Amino acid sequence: MLKVGMIGCGLMGSLHARTLRQMPDVQIAALYNRSREKAEQLSAEVGGSVYDSYERLLESDVDAVWVATPDHLHAEIAIAALEAGKHLFLEKVIATSPEDAASIVAASAKRPELKAMTGYPLRFAPGYRKMKEILSRPDAGNVLQAWSMRTHFLVPTTKVYDKYRDHYYDTPDWYFDGSDKAGPIYSHASHDYDLLHWYGGDIESVFAYGASSPAAGGVTDAFTLAVRYASGAIAHVSTPWVTRVENDATGVATDRLTIVNTNGELSLKEDSGPEERIKFAENDMWEKLNGHFVSCIRDNVQPLVSLEDGWRAIAVSEAAIRSLRERREVAVDYGPVAGRREVASGGRNA
Repeated sequence: MLKVGMIGCGLMGSLHARTLRQMPDVQIAALYNRSREKAEQLSAEVGGSVYDSYERLLESDVDAVWVATPDHLHAEIAIAALEAGKHLFLEKVIATSPEDAASIVAASAKRPELKAMTGYPLRFAPGYRKMKEILSRPDAGNVLQAWSMRTHFLVPTTKVYDKYRDHYYDTPDWYFDGSDKAGPIYSHASHDYDLLHWYGGDIESVFAYGASSPAAGGVTDAFTLAVRYASGAIAHVSTPWVTRVENDATGVATDRLTIVNTNGELSLKEDSGPEERIKFAENDMWEKLNGHFVSCIRDNVQPLVSLEDGWRAIAVSEAAIRSLRERREVAVDYGPVAGRREVASGGRNA
């Protein structure tokens, strides 16, 4: 039986706990949340003891912890979990500064026997998985251009519909707290930066434009980001919070094919043959995401999405914010992680 501790029992922590509870030989054994009431409510649903501090939870006999607190609180808790000898599932973004991200990766490197994973669920959604499968074929060609525009509508103090979880939720206050984060160009778009890395390799530089709605309190909730790959390919990303009509469109054009994922349905056109449509019956990404990490722990294999991948996304986020403020193209600084790419999480053929 794998004993799991949940640190952070809000939107994402609750989702992970409910998903894990359905898995055989997994027990939600411990929960902590800054608001004890939320932890108690989740405990009544999924089981587990409620702790008054994450430090006390880490002293328990749990095997692994899922950290789903607000992003700016990740570093201290993640490092403590690793130092306590717990396998670590860390929600994206792994931190809100390169320094904190580096500290988490360094703590993980000191405990190589522990599995650690960044929670990027889109890699486990059926449409994005199929895109990766096709782009990894030997005959797929070289990436020339990519794009990812996944629109959202988020405003403070208003319930919003989450298309990935098929329910309404209250927008977390810290989404619009400029002292702790920089809006979707840093956090939500990190999903897209991770996808672009996965499909085409390292991003070399970015140029950002942004705007703020009256309700955003100064947070840049509308943006578009031009991207240049190290390979010379180009891309663009936009995950605004201002679009009342929600729509997802992620695509990659190589010198041999084009593949586009629109709201989970793929369109594929190769040089020979007609355009092909691929539909999926359901989106099982939450089960696949959590099940993958559980399997990595049990089978002693490295997760598909490493902490280094989370660090790379932070590097792009930092460059995007700097570009937005300085109104110029900014090179992405990967720092020490630049030489630590794992084959399993690397470029197009990984």
